[in-house]
Amino acid sequence: MPDRPPVDEAGIEFDPSSRLLRAAEPVLQELADQLHGTHYTLLLADRDGRLVYRWFDAPRWEGVLDGLGLRTGASSAEETLGTNAIGTALETRRGIAIHGQEHYIEPFKGFSCYGHPIISPVSRRLEGILDISEPAAEGNPLLAPLLVRAVEDIELRLLDQAKTSERLLLAAFHAEARGRSRAVAALGEDVMLTNTAAVDLLGPGDYASMRLLADQLAMAPERQTQLTLASGLVVDVHLQRVAGAGEGTLFRFRPTARPRQAWNTGNARSTGRSILIHGPAGTGRSTEARRLAPGATILNCADATAGEARSWAVGLREALAAEHDLCLENIDMLPDGLAALVVDAVADGRVILATSAPVAELSGPRAALAAMVLDRRELATLRERAAEIGTLAMQMARDLNPAANIRLIPSVVETLANRAWPGNLHELRAVMTEVLRRRTAGDVTLSDLPEDYRTVARQRALGGRERAERAAIVEALKRYDGNKSRAAQELGISRTTLYARIRALKILT
Repeated sequence: MPDRPPVDEAGIEFDPSSRLLRAAEPVLQELADQLHGTHYTLLLADRDGRLVYRWFDAPRWEGVLDGLGLRTGASSAEETLGTNAIGTALETRRGIAIHGQEHYIEPFKGFSCYGHPIISPVSRRLEGILDISEPAAEGNPLLAPLLVRAVEDIELRLLDQAKTSERLLLAAFHAEARGRSRAVAALGEDVMLTNTAAVDLLGPGDYASMRLLADQLAMAPERQTQLTLASGLVVDVHLQRVAGAGEGTLFRFRPTARPRQAWNTGNARSTGRSILIHGPAGTGRSTEARRLAPGATILNCADATAGEARSWAVGLREALAAEHDLCLENIDMLPDGLAALVVDAVADGRVILATSAPVAELSGPRAALAAMVLDRRELATLRERAAEIGTLAMQMARDLNPAANIRLIPSVVETLANRAWPGNLHELRAVMTEVLRRRTAGDVTLSDLPEDYRTVARQRALGGRERAERAAIVEALKRYDGNKSRAAQELGISRTTLYARIRALKILT
């Protein structure tokens, strides 16, 4: 048995004013007063198993935890500590007692621990775990009911918080919607409010997209963005947290017109500008190129290294000399000599539309070519476009089967939005192809998805704050090519904390 768990002794940052702590602190203080002089210990962990509160009447237990690095912010999950009252209760969502030798970590074997889950009365979501521990030799069967009563008190306070949040959210919504003709909506933990204009504007799948956008507000109290609705309409969206309403968010919508694309209005040379569409494989580079230049001559640079490479090179020279629109796909695969030829043509004024892998991955004359094209449009991965997942899926369904008349219910949209999507749009297309084999009319439910897509792996089932935090870390690591020191500096956290969050959020580096 291990003597020590693999934990980060510096601990992990956590929110000291979280809803769970606000609800639990008065209950824990009263419980600590009752337990004074008993040699018991109280621990509170959040829904991820991170310790957010510790109280000790037994210095021995405090010394054990400190010696193992289990300070506030550290993880007590089973994957870190093995069998223990917090981590095991987290996995089973049931009250549990772990006595002495039943613990996995050797230093814990001298204690009996009782853990019980705290469940939100509103959302039925697991909010945390309360643990009470004592020396193993003193095992007291009355501790379990005492723990249950304390958990019930915390859950009642969570309910009171929810009611207060709902009142504040409702007041903010009415103040914003009164006398306004524009669409306004408010989204709370278990509440959705819309005025008449919003009812006319939004479809069922749009509500899941709104929740995903609201989740991203963990890093800032408000933001401005654009959203493509299930109807295809593009709207400007202003999101703002409602003070005192927890994660309650106010939405203001304003329809906006898509900017006119010059490449869609005639001969490319008349526009006077080249365009580079770049991004990871499967992000829709070819689709976007065909949308911008439906009548262009298309040459795939991947063919430049195939058996007909010489004739392909002749075709490239002819296309560069011609007057018609030219689209070069996958310029990242152009051989050096042909890439230099295109560089010279662009330098002489030839206007092209090109697609490639991310610009940061280009080298040699291909990088020089990309640098010459000032209008560069980066396509995000599907994971980064989570708020659009419902709209994208429905567009694919219409392309695959125009006669189909299906609707993605919000729970399906949220499930799809929480996946990693390593195959990007290609993977989503495969999923929608399978969906249409099963259903061509009515509501698409989770049972209509391929079996592997009906649930989200535990590490992906993150709360709003965790999803936003994960996205910020991934973006910082991407910006600095995986350099964790520079990423931590930009994020304003220590490198130790960054390493801990990378592990906790299951970020691949």
